[in-house]
Amino acid sequence: MKHARGDLLGRLREAAETHRTILSNATSMMLALGTSSLLGAAFWWLAARQFDQHSVGVAGAAVSAMTLLGFAATIGLGTVLMGELPQRESRAHGLLNAALATSAAVGVGFGLAFALVAPLFSSGFDPLRASALAVFIFAAGVSLTALTLVLDQALIGLLRGALQLVRNIVFAGVKLLFLVAVASLGAAHGGMGIYTAWALGALVSLVVLVPFYRRQVKPLGSHFGELNSLRLDAASHHAFNLALRAPDLLLPVMVLVVLQANLSASFYIAWMIASLLFSIPQSLSTVLYAVGSGDPGDLERRFRFTLAISAACGVAAVLVLLPGSEPLLHLFGSSYAAQATVAVQILALGVFPEAVRTHFVAVRRLTRRIGTALPLVWGGAVIEVAGGTAGALVTGDLTGVAIGWLAAICIESSLMSRDVWRMITPGHRAEKAAAAASSADEAGSPPRTA
Repeated sequence: MKHARGDLLGRLREAAETHRTILSNATSMMLALGTSSLLGAAFWWLAARQFDQHSVGVAGAAVSAMTLLGFAATIGLGTVLMGELPQRESRAHGLLNAALATSAAVGVGFGLAFALVAPLFSSGFDPLRASALAVFIFAAGVSLTALTLVLDQALIGLLRGALQLVRNIVFAGVKLLFLVAVASLGAAHGGMGIYTAWALGALVSLVVLVPFYRRQVKPLGSHFGELNSLRLDAASHHAFNLALRAPDLLLPVMVLVVLQANLSASFYIAWMIASLLFSIPQSLSTVLYAVGSGDPGDLERRFRFTLAISAACGVAAVLVLLPGSEPLLHLFGSSYAAQATVAVQILALGVFPEAVRTHFVAVRRLTRRIGTALPLVWGGAVIEVAGGTAGALVTGDLTGVAIGWLAAICIESSLMSRDVWRMITPGHRAEKAAAAASSADEAGSPPRTA
């Protein structure tokens, strides 16, 4: 028994050492997400205690819309930089600056358009255009979201996960402090005060990068031409990314529109808890792509390792969350627990199809076969939102939303599982060879210019 235990520990130590780069950067991502989620939970707990459930529901939907629009405003730059920056070290910072400026400008446009148009379709978004200041705050929030999303992905591409972790910790902590200040002014500020605190946290979090930029970054405009040469790659990644992320951010908005604001508040909290579980396979597969882009060797073993870690962590997390979801939701209020306990338990099971989906994404990115996967990922996005909407309409509660979404993502992942299986089995070498060849070709090719 002791010999077997020692042998197991030895294998685990060997695996950890072999995959140290993946583990260290994925751990930074998960710590960032975990810390953000923990402080985010404190943020929404305070909001739930200090503001009425209607205001929390409106703010949750506004933050989801802000994040979705910010994600759209990245126009694929974060993902393409994550694969490109390891190959362009001497020009990495100038290229990053050009991408940040571009995404921030696009975000302002998207935010202004949404704040002016969305209230025409749902009265829940009326606070977004209540005044010129309200419109400005929302647009600035979208712009900052786009900028920070690109920045975080680029830092992972540069294998600077620790810096990304610090920024996210500052963001989570500062937005909580701002919310405390808003709450002290009274509940009259409602949902607008909540999402304003969120946007201000994103702004202040950028301060941690000042020393980094002062020492290393070249003039801002020096690499806009090079960034322009990546526009086709960015567009293909962006179409892929939007399909993958849109359901996560549309579902809370859908609940606000189809059901009611108080249920939207409970669903936002439930979705936040479930998303913490999903961050495990998402972080591992994201770093897998970044590492594989720079070093395409031994993909089979890397994929097996990240899938195994995703499954093991998922099982442990679900076993904790199934009995713990009700007391956890009670921290926010009895109405949250009554409305969302079963929904959280159902959503948590989505960590397993999510692991398959995120690894499918890594396979397609590494083998440069994004285009042929677009019908599948967009079809999956549609059925996820449709499944959640259908569940809401049939049952009129959050349990129906969760069941509809889980059924949809299970169907989606089953269609994606073939690619993942082929990548991790010894008998199928085509995808691995294609990934290695495409990464090697890119590494040896001259930089693309306009």
